[in-house]
Amino acid sequence: MTPDDKFVLLCDWQGHVVWGSMAFEQLRIGDVAWSYLAEESRELAREAVARVVTLREQRSLEVANNRGSHFRVWMWPLTAPDVALCILGVTIPAGLSLLTERERECLQWLGEGHPTREIAEQLDIGLTTLHTHLRRCREKLGLPSSDALISYAARHCAPQASLDETPVAGAVGVKLSAGKRRSS
Repeated sequence: MTPDDKFVLLCDWQGHVVWGSMAFEQLRIGDVAWSYLAEESRELAREAVARVVTLREQRSLEVANNRGSHFRVWMWPLTAPDVALCILGVTIPAGLSLLTERERECLQWLGEGHPTREIAEQLDIGLTTLHTHLRRCREKLGLPSSDALISYAARHCAPQASLDETPVAGAVGVKLSAGKRRSS
């Protein structure tokens, strides 16, 4: 993963971007964070931002922008007067959107390193059904082998650390103009 695959946004109480870690082709300071998301992601993001800001909940979700790029984002509430929300995002392969929920669930277990027999048992499906799901994943993602699928699953499908366990959650701070640091 390169630095261009990750970003951080800080937003105000209405979801307007007040700072970004990188230059975005479309998104500008003052825009609402969801303004350039694809239609199907826009409402999902707007609702997540509202819950983080008003209910002080942490959220993670997957969204796509209007140029077809896909992202996994984590959101944390902040307490600064002018900054209410931190968004950490990473680019994920667009091919993940081709998979069914069950196929993604199988890949999550596979990405964690579980043997297929255990995955089938945990998902309460037969081993043959599991192999069918994994074969379809490989075909949809255009991967040449089971080894490539395992590698892909480990990089892109294994559940990420919970928001509380993510180092950024405890380390995100807002540098105030007076030079004081206020932790989230």
